[in-house]
This record gives sequence, structure tokens and C-alpha cells, in this order.
Amino acid sequence: MTLENMFYISQTVAAFAIVVSLLFVGLEVRHSNLESRHRTIEDALQNYRAARLSLIDNADVARVWISGLHNFTALDAADKVRFLLTADNLFNNVQSFFLHYRDGRLPRELYEPQRAVLDDFLGYPGCQAAWDFRKNYFHVAFRTWVEERIAAARSSRLVPSLYGEGR
Repeated sequence: MTLENMFYISQTVAAFAIVVSLLFVGLEVRHSNLESRHRTIEDALQNYRAARLSLIDNADVARVWISGLHNFTALDAADKVRFLLTADNLFNNVQSFFLHYRDGRLPRELYEPQRAVLDDFLGYPGCQAAWDFRKNYFHVAFRTWVEERIAAARSSRLVPSLYGEGR
């Protein structure tokens, strides 16, 4: 075997090693992206859980929430602020789910229940009023989507009773 043949063999082995290492790096990047996606989804779900816990842990906020859903204008100034901030929290959480779903980072199985929750809330006149106050603070695509959901809720003329408050 000549020195030249050894050179070509070593170059071939080196090229093969580079290809294998690039494949390994590609797999690691893919795994990292999946892990990042999972973390993003978990963060969004944790934020949503925290928003719900604020209603569970605080009877005053829960009272304001249920009253505001039915009649936002009847709330006093402090309760309007509480209601708007609670609704804003809901809208921000659902916007996060919406944008992650739209961009392919959130599976349909996790997105659909959140969409259904917002659809139910948007049936309440108070939630519609809160949206009118806060809508300019949200992404254009989300605003368009929520406006369509509100139009559908208004055309159905059904006011939900999610908490059994109408009984």
C-alpha cells in the first residue's frame, strides 16, 4: 500500500466520521427542539392552572368573576379592575395556547379543550365587555379569532351557566 493510498483511505474515513457526527448533531438538535416545545407547553399549562387557582383560593375574586360575567357594568370600580385583570389573564393564557397551536408547537389534543373553555366564557356578556376593553393588547391573529368566536356566541344568543349559577 502506497502512501497515497493511505492518504485517500484516511480522507475517506475522516469524511465518513464527519457525516456521522453531523447526523448525531442533527438528532441532538431535534431532541432539543422537542424538549423546548414540551417545556413551552408545560409553562403555558402551569400559567393557566395558576389563573384558575386564583379563583379557587380567593372567594372575593370568584364572586367578582361570576358577577362580572353576567353584568360587568354593575360592578363597582375596584371590582371592575379585578374582573378585567382576571379576564385579561384568561385571554393571555388562551392567546398563548392559540399561537402555539397555530405555529405547530401545541398538539390539537391540548389546544381544543382550551378553545372550548374560551368559547364558553365568550358567551357571557361580561367576558365580551372585558374583551372590548382589552382587545388592543393582543396579537392581531388572536384578536380576529376571538372576534369571530364572539360573533358566533352572540348569534347563538345562549348565555352559558358554567358554574350552575343560573339554577
